[in-house]
This record gives sequence, structure tokens and C-alpha cells, in this order.
Amino acid sequence: MNFAGARPKAESDASRGALALIAVFALARLAFAFALGPGTDEAYTIVVARRLDLSYFDHPPLHQWIAHFAALALGEGAATRLPFVALFAATGWLMFALTRRLFGARAGLVALVALNLTPFFFASAGTWVVPDGPLDFALAGAAATLARLFFDRPSPRDAFALWLAAGVWLGLAGLSKYNAVLPALGVAAFVALAPGQRHWLRRPAPYCAALIALALVAPAIVWNARHGWISFAFQGARAEASGGWRFARVGAMAIGEIAFLSPWIAAPLVAALTDGVRRARRDERRLFLVCLALPTIVVFTLTPLWGAKGLPHWATPGWLLVYPLLGAWLAHSRAAAPRLRTWAVVAAALLAALAVAIAGQAATGFADRLFPAGAADPTLETLDWGALRDAPAIREADFVVTVKWMDGGKVGLALGPTKPVFVFSDDPRGIAFLADSADFVGRDGAIVVPWDRREATEARLAPYFASFGPPQRIALRRGGRDEIALAVVPARGLTRAFPLPYPR
Repeated sequence: MNFAGARPKAESDASRGALALIAVFALARLAFAFALGPGTDEAYTIVVARRLDLSYFDHPPLHQWIAHFAALALGEGAATRLPFVALFAATGWLMFALTRRLFGARAGLVALVALNLTPFFFASAGTWVVPDGPLDFALAGAAATLARLFFDRPSPRDAFALWLAAGVWLGLAGLSKYNAVLPALGVAAFVALAPGQRHWLRRPAPYCAALIALALVAPAIVWNARHGWISFAFQGARAEASGGWRFARVGAMAIGEIAFLSPWIAAPLVAALTDGVRRARRDERRLFLVCLALPTIVVFTLTPLWGAKGLPHWATPGWLLVYPLLGAWLAHSRAAAPRLRTWAVVAAALLAALAVAIAGQAATGFADRLFPAGAADPTLETLDWGALRDAPAIREADFVVTVKWMDGGKVGLALGPTKPVFVFSDDPRGIAFLADSADFVGRDGAIVVPWDRREATEARLAPYFASFGPPQRIALRRGGRDEIALAVVPARGLTRAFPLPYPR
């Protein structure tokens, strides 16, 4: 599609073009979704979501609720990703509509193309069973609604309705991830900083919106109140000061964000954000987007300076809200127009090559043969652990024990909901809330651990079982060769309940 032409397309043509782009990328995501098995985070989420609850240990409940009903309707596996692919298609339309409203249809198309060509938003946020997809959908909806409120001059009645709708969107964001509070604070900062918007501080509508958002987040608050505020403590601990300043970690976090976004998308994103900050004083549209985006980007990029090491995807909700600035920066730069199509084609080719390489590596492990001394292979996370079902010790066991929550998710997904899984660890996460080991005292289980850790694991679990049987070796294979060796250890007679590091 020639979005780099000299004349902007008509509004209807731009909308049709946007829908065509969204459909093409949705089909590409569907192909990618069925080319890979669930990773460790997805397996864990699907297993934990089997129990429908007000909220969950790691995150607020929205993506687990979606996973719960998707698994009931579509089965536990790649098909569980279908609602998340659909959500990101809707996110793409919302981002196009937001950018078009603020900067024109041509900018909207550029922003839409760039968003879909970003590896993180193509794969993780756009495909996988993780909280980022619902969060990005809700943030895009909130931004599009607030843009209508702030820049379309609605009537008082319509403005009140838009504020309430924005409260719903922000509440859904809060039901997705706790860090949604940062864009919400950005909205408050914009209202306070923009001279044309300060009158809202004297009106009831924003406060009604805040109450609606809080009401929607109430399930997570109630669940935490019942469980000693463990979810808040778990997430909040990542920002606690741990002594000393770690400037290298900040650099590593920034490099990680660039990798997740890809250098060819990250560079114009940074340039567009810089341009937006520079022009924000004179342009409330850019100030609006800067206020929404910067708190998340700054907080999570700098947190490793004093706190936890951090993960690059923590900052991506902020970068999501920079894409309208990117669309405006590229679309309105006449000097860049002749190169815009080339940039998009090259970015698309690189993304396609990356997706094919990842899918091929997950299926065959071809890179291990080409580079036998290479780095650790993250696609091993997508291997199917279904071979465990054939182990006699598994069939005879009343329950299964692992020593890592990640293994617990893979084991639980492979064995299905009828075989309880316990994680013997000081970090069992949400699996601790699925079943109570006290109900299985006196019954037989099976321990699943990496083959080279079986003896150490038996020593740790010896006080909890009457005896152990001989271990069985289970090989998880890929491309005709063994990739992961697991030990299945019969564990007879649970003598007492496993300890938990937090209240159930």
C-alpha cells in the first residue's frame, strides 16, 4: 500500500487500507500462533486460569479470565491464543483511529504499519497468552476516547459520557496489569499541565471516571485483601532499593527495550518521542501523548538503577503510546517520504525472516546444528511435555510435584486438569492456589525434575515422603534428537503438607 505518496488518501480509503493491513497482520499472527507451542509463561497462565477467581498471584485477572474461557471453548493449547490475536487487531484499529484524529489519516497508517512491524507487538502482545495484549487494548481505547474528549470539543453531555468511558478503559487496563496506574497518572498530569484542560479539575466528571476505574479494579483489591496483599507485595518488591547504584543495568534495560522493539523501529520511535517532548509546550496533542507515554518508559527503564534487574517488556506500554507521535513525525516529514516505503518493506522482510527463523528453530532446532556452541535456546520453552503422560509413575500418581513454577506450568498443561500439580519451592506463585497438599497426605505422587537434578531434589523432598522409587528418564525430543531430559521419580506416601511462603 502506498502510504508514502505525495497526497494523503481520502478518509474512507485510509480506513479501508487500515482494515486491510489489520487483516493481513492478523492472519500472519494466526500462522505464527499455530507454529509455536505455548511457552512457559503461557503454560503457567493457562494452568493457573483453570480456577476462575477474583484475581491471581502475579497479575490482575483479565488475561486469566480470557484464558479460562478460551480454554473451555477452544482447548488448552495454541487455540487459546485466538482471543489475544483478535484483541490486538482491535488495538491496531484503535491506534489508527487515535493517530488519525490527532495528526491525519496518513499518519494513522504509518503508525499502524510501524506498530505491527514491531517484534514485541507482533508476537508477545499481539499473539501470546500474557497480560500485555489486554493491557495494550485497554490503553489504546483509553487514549482514543480521551483524544475525542480533549480535542473534539464535545458537548457537556457527551464530554461527561466520554469521561465515564475513559474510566471504563482505564479500569480494564488496571484489570490487566498494575502498571496501568502510570498512564492514569499521565492523564492527570496532562490535565494539570495543559492550560486548555485545567478546567476539568473543577468538574465532577474526571472524579467519576476515577471511581469507575477503581470499581473495575476492585476484584484484584478484594483478592489481595483476602491473601495478605501478596500480589502487591510481589510486584512492589521489584522496585525496592537493594543497595548501590547499578548504571550498567539501566544500559542493559535500554538495550533490551531496543531489542524488543527492534533497532529499525526503536530509532524512529526515540526520535519521534524527542520531537514530541520538544514541541509539547506549543502543541497539546503532543503533550497529551508525552504525558501518557513517559511515566511508564522512565519508571521502568530507570528502576534497575536501584531495584530489580527488570524486564524490557515492562516499558512497552509506554512505547505503545509513542506510535502516534511516530506516525506524525514520519508522515509529515517530506524529506523522509521517498524512503518511507523502503523502510516499511525492509522492516516487514526482517520481521518475517525473524518469525520464520523462530518457528523453524522451535520445530527443528536447526540453529543448534549450525552453531553447536551457541547461546541458550529460548524456543525450548515451546516444546510439548506430553511425553510425560506415558510414564507409569505419572499414571499411578495422585499428584505431581515440581520444584519450579515454570516446570509446574509445563507439567500441568501436559497432564491436564485432572492431575494436581504442586510446586515445592519458596516461589510457587499462582500454582499454590490450585490445590491444597494437605488433602493428599498419605497418598502417592510423582516428582518431575531435570534429570541432572533428581538426586538433589530427592534429598530436599525426603522429609515429605515415606520412600522413593527408581527414577524413569523421559526425553523431550525435537528434530529427531533429545533436547530435554526429565526424571520422573515415584514418591510414595506423602507424610505432611508442603510449606507455603504466603497465605493461600
